[in-house]
Amino acid sequence: MRRWVSRIATTLLLVGLMAACGLYWAYRQTRSVPEFYARAQRSVPEDASQVSRELEQQVEQLQEDVQRKGGWQAEFTDSQINAWLMLILPEEFPKLLPRGVEEPRVVIEQDKILLAARYRSSRIDTVVSCEVRIELTEEPNVLAVRIQNLRAGALPLPVSKFAKGISSEAAKSDIEVLWDKDSLDDSPVALVTVPSDHKNYVNAPMIIESVELSDGKLSMMGHTGPDAIHAFEPQGPVYQLAALEVIGVRDGGVFMDSFQSKSQPSM
Repeated sequence: MRRWVSRIATTLLLVGLMAACGLYWAYRQTRSVPEFYARAQRSVPEDASQVSRELEQQVEQLQEDVQRKGGWQAEFTDSQINAWLMLILPEEFPKLLPRGVEEPRVVIEQDKILLAARYRSSRIDTVVSCEVRIELTEEPNVLAVRIQNLRAGALPLPVSKFAKGISSEAAKSDIEVLWDKDSLDDSPVALVTVPSDHKNYVNAPMIIESVELSDGKLSMMGHTGPDAIHAFEPQGPVYQLAALEVIGVRDGGVFMDSFQSKSQPSM
């Protein structure tokens, strides 16, 4: 009897130690800081206030340009975006950040954006990061946003677990985010529709024709006017939409539907 009790106790002790080691390993993994995030934190320009205002001026200029008939283009740097995130966002738009999220930063590389922010709660202090790739689709103003390598520190997280939450948050701003159902188990792809019209626009529709990511820069080009949608031809890689099965959030509930591209004839 004593041997049996001793074996049970030894087994439970070993299991407990293994669990403790696993928890400690996971904790240490969450404490890791991505190299690009540390680099972005260090590389804030000395004239950050001026740089952030330059970004706002460029955005205002873009808003004016897209209302005029004809072509338009814009270019933003990650230095401008980070200066704005550091100085303007917490001061003027503090409610845009979810509770516990601080110090968001971006690094733009060839064909991808690296995103990260510190997350703090009563039990967690970590840096959450991910990699984002953007492609146009054959449907005007529908962008395919692929999210990869979501991590808390160095600990991988399943993006699919957060898909509903992302769609719900976007819905609060009247933006519908759909998810390619077949992509959720691998590299989830969000289908984000950029409004082509607005009540304040003098001319419409506004159509995005290219989104380019290069080292340190985000570039966009497009056209505005009645002929823009008919002449639409996406530049660069194109994500195929025809007859996708999609998941989204509407009126607080999850729905599943098929996405048949309007640019493709129905079969």
